[in-house]
Parts: sequence; structure tokens; C-alpha cells
Amino acid sequence: MAEAAEELSFDSVWATEHVLVGPEAADPYGRVYAPLPTLAWLAGLTERIALGTSIVLAPLHHPIHLAKEAATLQELSGGRLKLGLGMGWHEDEFRFLGVEFRGRGRRAEEGIRLMRALWRGERSFAGRWWSFENATFAPLPDPEPELWFGGASERTIRRALEHGGVWHPSRGGTPERVRETKERHPGLRIVPRTSAENVEALLEAGADGAVVSVPDEAAMRDFVRRYR
Repeated sequence: MAEAAEELSFDSVWATEHVLVGPEAADPYGRVYAPLPTLAWLAGLTERIALGTSIVLAPLHHPIHLAKEAATLQELSGGRLKLGLGMGWHEDEFRFLGVEFRGRGRRAEEGIRLMRALWRGERSFAGRWWSFENATFAPLPDPEPELWFGGASERTIRRALEHGGVWHPSRGGTPERVRETKERHPGLRIVPRTSAENVEALLEAGADGAVVSVPDEAAMRDFVRRYR
């Protein structure tokens, strides 16, 4: 699929994340590859196409480890990583992993600040949950991975604005919501995750693009024929 996407001049390919899910999320998230190793493998099979996470569940990761993995993939892929981050919605998954569900957004926000500090070569960081002094981190990704923020809440939109990132809704990313958000924040890039039949309506509403779910290569080629 990734090789065909590159052949057909798609912008990017995407991988999602769930780790250990309960019954309500077993379909479709019961069998999901870990996104960053998957994209690292695809980086070696492709040359141009961008590699995105839609999304990594930021509160389930130690931010220093995540910063290292993202920086490594960014360097080894030649700067192709789009790091999509989400706060998570499936409470069972947090409980299974022993991570507090409440407060996940505040912890993740600090984690994002920490990752960006590491990528910029800062040697000290003082936060509520993580701190370090006189530390060395490398590789320093140049450019930094582009940050995409999954979720439909107003707080998610503010995160995208604060970090100069992309708002990447799935649930709640309707044409009406896209149009209203673009009117309030015309400079904000909005790229929803959606199905092929919703793309035209989202673009007409002002979306800057779409991450489109397709079941197989044949459907991907049909999509290309429709829009060329």
C-alpha cells in the first residue's frame, strides 16, 4: 500500500495506535501494528512519501522515549515524519497499562513541551512530572517533526494553534465544524481523517487536505481516478 501510494503521488501514508483494548474497541483496534516501528520499516521501502501517525497516544508514552523515537525516525527517513498526537479516549486501555486516565491532557501537554525542548538541544527542563538538568540528547531533528493534533475538542484546537501544528480531527471533524473553525482561525491548517465519500465536502468547507481511509490498493487507485 505504501509503495503504491508513493507511485500514485499521494502526500503521505499513516499508521494508528492502540496497545491493549477492551471489548468496546476490539473492532477495529484489536489488531494494530505499533506505528513508529511500522513507519520506520516503510521508510526503508519508500523514498519520497511522508510518514504520519494518526495518532500516537501521547499520555501512554514517556515523553523522553517518544522524543528519541520520533527524532530517530525523522533523521533516518530524511525528514518525512508527521507526528500526530492524541490524548486517548478508551479508558480501559489506560487502566490496562496502569496509566491514570484523568489528567492525561495536562501530562501530555507537558510532555510535548519537553519533547520540543529536547529536539532543540535544551539541556535542562523543569516540569511538574518530568525534569532534568545538564542532559544531552541527540539526534536533534532538523527540521523538527511536524506536529498534528487529533481530537475534536476546543482544547485540541488550542494545542494546534499554540504549537504551530495541524488540527487533525476524526470524530467531530464535520464539514460544519471545519468551516466554523476556519472562520475563527483562518491560518490554522485543518486536515481531518475521513472516508473517501466525505472528502469533497470537507475540502469545500475549507479543509487543507484529508487523511483518507481506504481498505485496499484497488480502492486507493479508484480514489485517484476520481480526483484526477
